[in-house]
Amino acid sequence: MDVFWWIVIIICFIAGLAGIVLPILPSVALVWAGVAVFHFFIHSQVLSWLTWGTMIFLTAVILIVDQLSNVVVVKRYGASKISILASLVGAFIGLFVFPPFGVVLVPFFLVFILELMHNRPLDKALDIAFGTIVAFVGSTFAKGLMQLIMMGAFFIDVFVII
Repeated sequence: MDVFWWIVIIICFIAGLAGIVLPILPSVALVWAGVAVFHFFIHSQVLSWLTWGTMIFLTAVILIVDQLSNVVVVKRYGASKISILASLVGAFIGLFVFPPFGVVLVPFFLVFILELMHNRPLDKALDIAFGTIVAFVGSTFAKGLMQLIMMGAFFIDVFVII
């Protein structure tokens, strides 16, 4: 029966990694689901407080990075306040419009159009809109790295520390 649960865990982890680029999948929640399957169906006493602490800490960091990266990067590129808000709204709308590309394209075009409406030169509006892509790529990389660390802590605790 353990083999079945390990297959479920691996599927959860792979789906969690896929969720990094397919925002419709709850990536961090899927990693937690894999850990929960291990804890509740295979062995409830194996995972150390260090693994649980790492999981909780990195989950909090992922949630913060995911929310703030767009705001910080777009602001750094010189976006107006309305464009900063539009980049957040656009990322949400992009989940439903042309997934998975909408998460990148909708904020880009929203910010670009709004900056042009604020009489920014074309090159500056493009530069600011490009900031939304930089934010997405940076946050995607950070989330992926942190999820891999979470999975690594889990596997080390399960296979090495036992």
